[in-house]
Amino acid sequence: MKLLITDLDNTLYDWVTFYSQSFQAMALKLSEEINIPLEQILKEYKQIHQKFGNSEKPFATLELPSVISYFGTDDKIVLQNKLFTVLGAFSAKRNETLKLYPNVKETLIKLKNNNVKIVGHTEALEFNSLYRLHKLDILKLFDHLYTLEDIHNIHPDPSSAKSIPVEKDFVVRLSKNEAKPNPKLLEHICKSESVDIKDAVYIGDSLIKDISMAKEIGMTAVWANYGRKFSPDCWNILVSITHWTEDDVKKEEQLKKAFSNVKPDYTIECFSELLDL
Repeated sequence: MKLLITDLDNTLYDWVTFYSQSFQAMALKLSEEINIPLEQILKEYKQIHQKFGNSEKPFATLELPSVISYFGTDDKIVLQNKLFTVLGAFSAKRNETLKLYPNVKETLIKLKNNNVKIVGHTEALEFNSLYRLHKLDILKLFDHLYTLEDIHNIHPDPSSAKSIPVEKDFVVRLSKNEAKPNPKLLEHICKSESVDIKDAVYIGDSLIKDISMAKEIGMTAVWANYGRKFSPDCWNILVSITHWTEDDVKKEEQLKKAFSNVKPDYTIECFSELLDL
């Protein structure tokens, strides 16, 4: 192995669990703060998420009709200050629940010491993915990060928004049209990193979106089966606020049918098993 291309969410850390619990903590605090039923709040979140095409928009809280109505203003900076404890509930729970899967950092370090290039490939938005890699202290182990471009910046004060310092060519921004599964992008990554496809390994938790595209171009495909093990309750929270439209659901069903027979080259239950390939 000369190049490892790795998915991030539910491959390096349990995104489903940390994000659902962090979001729930924020939504419950908001429900308590403005005295609106949680069910109504979640419904409004879903509408806003669909509007912006992404469920990872913490500042979507400032766009909710119930919030604007309760405080009598749509001034985002004012609302951010009013909802300091609500937004803080998300951050507090995230600090508690965002953790690497066992042996991830140690494995990445060993691969790096063996001169393996490491590239991240995710459908998470740029800042969110950078923040998590930075927070988990593994950002410096990556050579590049391929991530979806955020075309809807809804931060109340963009000039004061946090930023994660990286080399200018570290992040490669992808359009929505380049979303997974995208075999041609994997070919491009190999070419950019000057590594033959036969010397590259792709690891991800989704058979449909990760494994299928690696297999299509003959790249070694490793299924992170451990990433599919999470609480149904956590998943149900995400479903209740999903940005997916009916068309998105139909596309996903089509992908499931098209790649129903996809099989990985390896199935692992711990990230460190990569070292045994």
